[in-house]
Amino acid sequence: MKRMVVVVVLAVFAAAMGCVRIPNKFEAHITVDIRQEIQQRAASSLDFIEGKTDTVPVPEPKKTSWRDPVRSFLLPAACAAAADTKAAVLSSLRERSGQVADLKARRIAGENNRGYLEFRDDPSLDARQRDEARQIVAAENKDRKLLYEEDARAEKDRNATVSMIERGYAVERLKRAKAGEWVQLPPKGEDFDAFKASPAGQRLGADCVPEAWVVLK
Repeated sequence: MKRMVVVVVLAVFAAAMGCVRIPNKFEAHITVDIRQEIQQRAASSLDFIEGKTDTVPVPEPKKTSWRDPVRSFLLPAACAAAADTKAAVLSSLRERSGQVADLKARRIAGENNRGYLEFRDDPSLDARQRDEARQIVAAENKDRKLLYEEDARAEKDRNATVSMIERGYAVERLKRAKAGEWVQLPPKGEDFDAFKASPAGQRLGADCVPEAWVVLK
């Protein structure tokens, strides 16, 4: 009996640490659509990055598993570190936002449909300007990747992946893109259909094609 109790305690501890997953018969019947949550995270993060709010958006992970409060209790330092990491990344992105906006306004860089900034060469740039632009794009994408990984980690118990987070941010950035900027349209599917039906999509007319690079009108 004592041996059984020890085994159970160890199993619970391991599960709380994320080492072992103990199936929950109730969870098996629940399919959680986190698409809206991802979009909300992206919107709040971009509001901070763009200076629309001074409140750093570091929401608590959703409590979708009994392991979450246990893990938070056992690993308070890890939870705090995750919040600090996201706050630092968001602050870095915010500090660079003016440079990024300038590159996009000059069409030296554009937003691709995977959530990243993409350098678009311009013959008028000299070697120094080209190198500076590439450095800004590289630094921006490094921070974006870290941000997406943190958001995916916060939603990992609902099977969120980095690619899902990337797509969510790409959609939100497309909504905020300005006329005259380069953007890559979403792949064929729900996101593309929504953009095509929007005023920006309608202004593109025949140029509104899945995955096409376009200059918004």
